[in-house]
Amino acid sequence: MLWKLWDILTGYLKDSPWGRALQPFLFVVVAGIVAEVFAYEFVRTQYGFSPDLRVFLLSYFSVRIAIVTGALLALLLLLRLEPRPDARPEPGRVAAFYRRNRRSIFYKAGVTLLIGTCTAVGFLVRSPSRVSHITVRFMGLPENVRGEALAYIIYELNRPQRQWHFDVDYAPFNELVLTSGEKERCSSDPQPLLCYTEQMAAGRGPVIAITDRPLNGAYFATHRGTASVITTADSGSYAPLTAYEYLAYTIVVQSVLLHLDMNGGLPPDAFAPRSSSTGDVFQFAPDRATLKSTILAAKLSPEEESLIFNRFGPEYLGVCANLISLDWLYSARVRTNLSKVFGVSLSR
Repeated sequence: MLWKLWDILTGYLKDSPWGRALQPFLFVVVAGIVAEVFAYEFVRTQYGFSPDLRVFLLSYFSVRIAIVTGALLALLLLLRLEPRPDARPEPGRVAAFYRRNRRSIFYKAGVTLLIGTCTAVGFLVRSPSRVSHITVRFMGLPENVRGEALAYIIYELNRPQRQWHFDVDYAPFNELVLTSGEKERCSSDPQPLLCYTEQMAAGRGPVIAITDRPLNGAYFATHRGTASVITTADSGSYAPLTAYEYLAYTIVVQSVLLHLDMNGGLPPDAFAPRSSSTGDVFQFAPDRATLKSTILAAKLSPEEESLIFNRFGPEYLGVCANLISLDWLYSARVRTNLSKVFGVSLSR
């Protein structure tokens, strides 16, 4: 189809006086369109994710192709506007040729260097960020949660991805390791458990702590910088879903939040209070009763997809969408392992 379009356009341009001059520019534009199509198919087949067209066109994949296309168009245009030589070059006289054409030579070299530099800067600006590994720390589990079963679920989170992984730290948190200044600061913090988690994260990367103690002013989880705390204290809000399903979902969401916070921050309207909800991951839940619905129908909005795609790339986005859906948790293999090895049954 694209070749037919090319034949039609070139056939039309042949009959116009300026057709030959436009053909190189038209070729670059068509090549850019073909590259966009192939890039979209690459993302779809390689990462198992079919982004919305708007999401893809705003992604770094598409923008990089547009940058290269624009650079080639600019290079063609500027080189056609090069200054004319002062005089005809004398055959066989390299030095004479250089003297008579040095203005043109410097112009071409300068234009090429400038466009190459701008292209490189554009690529760097639109490069996805590398994400950090995350440590999950058990600060206190409820009686109905077995640590080894939860660790197995966390290890399953590592299977479908290569960009980052979760480490499980079984060591109980000991307040005695804190200095007197750290203890005083955490005791006066509105979220003492979050402050303790920040101390764990200091110098070792992001940490997600799991506790059965309630949080001040937060029902399910809270995070700040490189630290996040998830509580199972309000189990009535997600029952009859099990604590394992709730924790699997919340660990994934908190890991994405930590990565976003460490690489450019969250969108300005994330978790902003509103009177309605569509179940998007970063949307504010009007009341605790909506948590079960959000977990069961978890999804990313096009805006969230675009944000994650551009921050971390298509592989991260595809993995994130899969992990949030909990399809991996309800697979026959994981359900069988949980039931036969750990005696854990999920709600569905």
